[in-house]
Amino acid sequence: MAAYAAATSLKNTIQRILESSRISLDSHSPQILLPAYLEMNHLQRILLLLDDTSCCKIRTKVNAVDERIKEAVWEFEDLLESHVLHQILPQLESERDNLSFSVDLQSLEHRVGYFIEMVEMLIMEFLIEYDNMPEEEGEPISSRIDFGGIKSNMVGLSYEFQKARDDLLRGKDYSIIGMAGVGKTTLAKRIFEDPSIRGRFEFRAWVRVGRKCEPNELLRCILAQADPNAYQMLTQGDDEEEELVGLLKEKLKHKKCLIVLDDAWEGQAIDRLTSCLRDKKICESVRFLLTSRKQIVFEEGGFQRVRLLNDEESKELLGEKVFGEEGFPIQLEELGEKIAWKCEGLPLMIVTVAKLLSEADKTPEYWTEVFVKRHSSVFVDAYNQISEVFLPSYDYLPQHLKMVFLYMGAFLPYCDILTVQLISMLSVEGFFQPIGEQNFQEFTYGCLAELSLGYHLVRNTTKSLSLKTTYRVHSCW
Repeated sequence: MAAYAAATSLKNTIQRILESSRISLDSHSPQILLPAYLEMNHLQRILLLLDDTSCCKIRTKVNAVDERIKEAVWEFEDLLESHVLHQILPQLESERDNLSFSVDLQSLEHRVGYFIEMVEMLIMEFLIEYDNMPEEEGEPISSRIDFGGIKSNMVGLSYEFQKARDDLLRGKDYSIIGMAGVGKTTLAKRIFEDPSIRGRFEFRAWVRVGRKCEPNELLRCILAQADPNAYQMLTQGDDEEEELVGLLKEKLKHKKCLIVLDDAWEGQAIDRLTSCLRDKKICESVRFLLTSRKQIVFEEGGFQRVRLLNDEESKELLGEKVFGEEGFPIQLEELGEKIAWKCEGLPLMIVTVAKLLSEADKTPEYWTEVFVKRHSSVFVDAYNQISEVFLPSYDYLPQHLKMVFLYMGAFLPYCDILTVQLISMLSVEGFFQPIGEQNFQEFTYGCLAELSLGYHLVRNTTKSLSLKTTYRVHSCW
């Protein structure tokens, strides 16, 4: 999943060799490397096709080819760098003050040709897998409208709850956005079940959107809650929009409605649904409450980024999930606070760790091991359990953001990364290439902003005293 960055790296390496004032090439050598440079441009254009692909497409096979492309490109780049280095070192040893080095690339001509042929074959394979990507299977409507398994017991986030509820009551649509596992759905359910919301909206519907959900499918989910009998008369998947709209209008035309759209991934389907319900005047008035891990907001609505829990809230949630309302026994309270801290305020992580702790020894000795040991089995198991929820957030990132995000994973967990330090290190790695007229600093700041605000994969803070911005990747990654 890093072939795009590998192609950028090879392009930068070739450019440095061709443009270096200290490397003297014979007249034929530039013509040897230029085809490889152009091939990397071609490869990047092919890889960028994924950025316009629907989130409902399953990328498993495409990603496997991407991995093989990355390995092939990096292997050739290693070969090229070694070839140049082996010619420079003897010259450097014989003349320490030498400012120019003679490099001959003639012997690489065959290897360059072989490399281009191999990349072309991999591109063909990539395109075949790209054209045949299977779609995510649609969920049955019964599971899309059932939120019985979602716990609405909420620790913290009282301000977020009040703001979202009050905006809905004032007639605004509202988006709840944030990273995976941060508690968006739990917050939405708490709002959905609030007595003042129940009193305002005569009809309320809950629809889990997910990565694959067509607008007509959303209409069917709403109809199934408005009138189960009318819904059962339809053949799922065959009914037209007009028929669905007619039935909904019959049931909802004099009512005020609230529609919750949980876990939305693509704004286009949401726009079509909201326009349909409003333009065709299906009900007296309709408001939408949406949750998403991406930056999907209503044009004239309110929105809230759900924050991570603070240390006290994390401790409270962990204690409640392991021991019930009474919380930690005195001998485990301090260790419980430390274990909660390792979860970095992510509710899904806290709840998953709590479940594993509930099934293990509740002794100070064991809990000390869980906190102290870097790769504690409790945390490793928890990471594995939540990975299915988290990985799509990375998998469907635009190509130019993937390597920036992966690179941030090279830093130690639980540590903030100074932006100036990160940009300085990224600038010399050679993995990245600014887009359009941007310089490198503008490009990197843009990537960090997208990862933070657009995709909620990293979080940023500004140190109040130094005003230095830092970024951090959650330890679950």
